[in-house]
Amino acid sequence: MAWVRLATKTLTSAGANISTDAFTGNTFNQILSHTFASTSAARDLTFNNSSAPVYAVKRSYNGGQDTPEPSQSFAELRFNSNEDHLHIIYTCWVSSQEKLAVCHFVSGGTLGAGNPPNRTEVVFKYVPSPDESLTNVKFNKGSFVNFDTNSNLMVIGSDGTPSVVTWQNGLEFHETDTNKDYVWNSSTSAWIQIT
Repeated sequence: MAWVRLATKTLTSAGANISTDAFTGNTFNQILSHTFASTSAARDLTFNNSSAPVYAVKRSYNGGQDTPEPSQSFAELRFNSNEDHLHIIYTCWVSSQEKLAVCHFVSGGTLGAGNPPNRTEVVFKYVPSPDESLTNVKFNKGSFVNFDTNSNLMVIGSDGTPSVVTWQNGLEFHETDTNKDYVWNSSTSAWIQIT
Protein backbone atom coordinates (compact mmCIF):
# COMPACT_ATOMS: atom_id res chain seq x y z
CA MET A 1 0.00 0.00 0.00
CA ALA A 2 1.42 3.39 -0.99
CA TRP A 3 -0.04 6.59 0.43
CA VAL A 4 -0.41 9.43 -2.06
CA ARG A 5 -1.71 12.98 -1.79
CA LEU A 6 -5.15 13.17 -3.43
CA ALA A 7 -6.05 16.81 -2.85
CA THR A 8 -5.02 19.86 -0.88
CA LYS A 9 -6.40 23.36 -0.38
CA THR A 10 -4.82 26.31 1.43
CA LEU A 11 -6.77 29.55 1.75
CA THR A 12 -4.89 32.55 0.37
CA SER A 13 -7.52 34.86 1.88
CA ALA A 14 -10.24 34.42 4.50
CA GLY A 15 -13.12 32.29 3.22
CA ALA A 16 -16.45 30.82 4.27
CA ASN A 17 -15.45 27.24 3.42
CA ILE A 18 -12.44 25.06 2.72
CA SER A 19 -13.17 22.50 0.02
CA THR A 20 -10.92 20.19 -1.95
CA ASP A 21 -11.16 19.84 -5.70
CA ALA A 22 -12.61 16.53 -6.90
CA PHE A 23 -10.32 13.52 -6.55
CA THR A 24 -10.46 9.76 -7.17
CA GLY A 25 -11.79 7.79 -4.21
CA ASN A 26 -9.59 5.37 -2.22
CA THR A 27 -10.37 2.55 0.20
CA PHE A 28 -8.56 4.23 3.10
CA ASN A 29 -8.10 7.98 3.41
CA GLN A 30 -6.41 10.32 5.86
CA ILE A 31 -7.72 13.85 6.11
CA LEU A 32 -5.47 16.44 7.73
CA SER A 33 -6.46 20.02 8.46
CA HIS A 34 -5.21 23.02 10.34
CA THR A 35 -7.84 25.74 10.49
CA PHE A 36 -7.65 29.25 11.85
CA ALA A 37 -10.77 31.21 12.76
CA SER A 38 -10.74 34.88 11.77
CA THR A 39 -13.11 35.41 14.70
CA SER A 40 -15.28 32.31 15.11
CA ALA A 41 -15.73 29.38 12.75
CA ALA A 42 -17.54 26.09 13.03
CA ARG A 43 -15.90 23.00 11.55
CA ASP A 44 -18.84 21.27 9.86
CA LEU A 45 -17.31 18.47 7.77
CA THR A 46 -19.16 17.07 4.77
CA PHE A 47 -18.22 14.45 2.21
CA ASN A 48 -19.05 14.77 -1.50
CA ASN A 49 -20.94 18.04 -0.82
CA SER A 50 -23.71 16.05 0.88
CA SER A 51 -25.75 17.92 3.48
CA ALA A 52 -28.40 15.19 3.73
CA PRO A 53 -28.98 13.70 7.23
CA VAL A 54 -26.68 10.72 6.52
CA TYR A 55 -24.04 11.32 9.22
CA ALA A 56 -24.22 9.54 12.60
CA VAL A 57 -21.77 11.10 15.07
CA LYS A 58 -20.48 10.36 18.58
CA ARG A 59 -18.01 12.71 20.32
CA SER A 60 -16.11 13.07 23.58
CA TYR A 61 -14.62 16.37 24.80
CA ASN A 62 -11.44 16.22 26.93
CA GLY A 63 -12.12 12.58 27.83
CA GLY A 64 -15.69 13.23 28.97
CA GLN A 65 -18.85 11.22 28.35
CA ASP A 66 -19.76 10.28 24.77
CA THR A 67 -22.43 12.41 23.13
CA PRO A 68 -24.37 10.62 20.34
CA GLU A 69 -25.78 12.68 17.45
CA PRO A 70 -27.72 10.50 14.95
CA SER A 71 -29.03 11.62 11.53
CA GLN A 72 -26.92 14.76 11.17
CA SER A 73 -26.38 16.76 7.98
CA PHE A 74 -22.62 17.07 8.76
CA ALA A 75 -20.01 15.94 11.28
CA GLU A 76 -19.28 18.83 13.62
CA LEU A 77 -15.56 18.86 14.43
CA ARG A 78 -14.93 21.82 16.72
CA PHE A 79 -14.33 22.50 20.39
CA ASN A 80 -14.62 26.29 20.63
CA SER A 81 -15.35 28.24 17.47
CA ASN A 82 -12.69 30.93 18.05
CA GLU A 83 -9.72 28.54 18.50
CA ASP A 84 -7.26 27.15 15.98
CA HIS A 85 -7.89 23.44 15.29
CA LEU A 86 -5.64 20.59 14.12
CA HIS A 87 -7.62 17.58 12.80
CA ILE A 88 -6.44 14.07 11.90
CA ILE A 89 -9.23 11.98 10.39
CA TYR A 90 -9.04 8.35 9.24
CA THR A 91 -11.75 6.98 6.94
CA CYS A 92 -12.63 3.59 5.47
CA TRP A 93 -14.62 3.49 2.21
CA VAL A 94 -15.50 -0.11 1.40
CA SER A 95 -17.95 -0.44 -1.49
CA SER A 96 -21.57 -1.18 -0.45
CA GLN A 97 -20.73 -0.66 3.27
CA GLU A 98 -21.31 2.27 5.61
CA LYS A 99 -18.34 4.63 5.50
CA LEU A 100 -16.58 4.82 8.88
CA ALA A 101 -14.38 7.60 10.25
CA VAL A 102 -12.47 8.44 13.41
CA CYS A 103 -11.20 11.94 14.14
CA HIS A 104 -8.77 13.18 16.75
CA PHE A 105 -8.30 16.90 17.08
CA VAL A 106 -6.84 19.51 19.36
CA SER A 107 -7.79 23.15 19.65
CA GLY A 108 -5.68 25.92 21.09
CA GLY A 109 -7.54 26.68 24.31
CA THR A 110 -6.47 29.65 26.40
CA LEU A 111 -3.29 31.32 25.12
CA GLY A 112 0.05 30.59 26.77
CA ALA A 113 2.22 27.60 27.66
CA GLY A 114 0.59 27.40 31.09
CA ASN A 115 -2.72 26.37 29.49
CA PRO A 116 -3.00 22.94 27.81
CA PRO A 117 -5.00 22.56 24.58
CA ASN A 118 -8.43 20.99 24.37
CA ARG A 119 -8.80 17.51 22.84
CA THR A 120 -11.76 15.89 21.19
CA GLU A 121 -12.38 12.40 19.84
CA VAL A 122 -15.13 11.95 17.28
CA VAL A 123 -16.28 8.77 15.56
CA PHE A 124 -18.86 8.92 12.82
CA LYS A 125 -20.28 7.13 9.84
CA TYR A 126 -21.51 8.38 6.51
CA VAL A 127 -24.31 6.40 4.89
CA PRO A 128 -24.80 7.63 1.31
CA SER A 129 -27.59 6.34 -0.88
CA PRO A 130 -26.73 5.27 -3.47
CA ASP A 131 -23.28 4.02 -2.52
CA GLU A 132 -20.40 6.25 -3.64
CA SER A 133 -16.65 6.79 -3.42
CA LEU A 134 -15.10 9.69 -1.54
CA THR A 135 -14.42 12.44 -4.09
CA ASN A 136 -14.62 15.69 -2.07
CA VAL A 137 -14.03 16.90 1.50
CA LYS A 138 -15.33 20.23 2.77
CA PHE A 139 -15.27 22.20 6.01
CA ASN A 140 -18.14 24.73 6.28
CA LYS A 141 -17.96 27.67 8.66
CA GLY A 142 -21.57 27.17 9.74
CA SER A 143 -23.21 30.36 11.01
CA PHE A 144 -19.89 31.77 12.19
CA VAL A 145 -17.28 34.08 10.67
CA ASN A 146 -14.85 32.91 7.95
CA PHE A 147 -11.80 30.68 8.15
CA ASP A 148 -8.66 32.79 8.15
CA THR A 149 -5.82 32.91 5.62
CA ASN A 150 -3.51 29.83 5.55
CA SER A 151 -6.18 27.44 6.82
CA ASN A 152 -5.38 24.12 5.16
CA LEU A 153 -7.13 20.87 4.22
CA MET A 154 -5.39 17.82 2.71
CA VAL A 155 -6.52 14.31 1.76
CA ILE A 156 -4.15 11.34 1.45
CA GLY A 157 -5.27 8.03 -0.10
CA SER A 158 -4.04 4.46 0.27
CA ASP A 159 -4.41 3.20 -3.29
CA GLY A 160 -1.48 5.03 -4.87
CA THR A 161 1.27 3.61 -6.99
CA PRO A 162 4.71 4.34 -5.58
CA SER A 163 7.08 6.10 -7.92
CA VAL A 164 10.54 4.58 -7.99
CA VAL A 165 11.90 6.29 -11.09
CA THR A 166 13.83 8.73 -8.92
CA TRP A 167 15.71 6.00 -7.07
CA GLN A 168 19.32 5.90 -8.11
CA ASN A 169 20.69 2.69 -9.59
CA GLY A 170 22.96 0.97 -7.06
CA LEU A 171 21.15 2.30 -3.99
CA GLU A 172 21.95 -0.01 -1.07
CA PHE A 173 19.62 -1.14 1.71
CA HIS A 174 20.45 -3.10 4.86
CA GLU A 175 17.56 -5.09 6.39
CA THR A 176 18.26 -5.15 10.13
CA ASP A 177 15.73 -7.91 10.94
CA THR A 178 17.39 -10.44 8.63
CA ASN A 179 20.86 -8.85 8.51
CA LYS A 180 20.80 -8.97 4.69
CA ASP A 181 21.96 -6.36 2.19
CA TYR A 182 20.17 -5.38 -1.03
CA VAL A 183 20.99 -3.17 -4.00
CA TRP A 184 18.45 -1.40 -6.24
CA ASN A 185 18.51 -2.26 -9.95
CA SER A 186 16.74 0.60 -11.72
CA SER A 187 16.55 -1.22 -15.08
CA THR A 188 14.49 -4.07 -13.57
CA SER A 189 12.87 -1.98 -10.76
CA ALA A 190 13.83 -4.64 -8.22
CA TRP A 191 15.91 -5.09 -5.07
CA ILE A 192 18.69 -7.66 -5.57
CA GLN A 193 20.12 -9.41 -2.53
CA ILE A 194 23.87 -9.03 -2.14
CA THR A 195 25.39 -12.41 -1.33
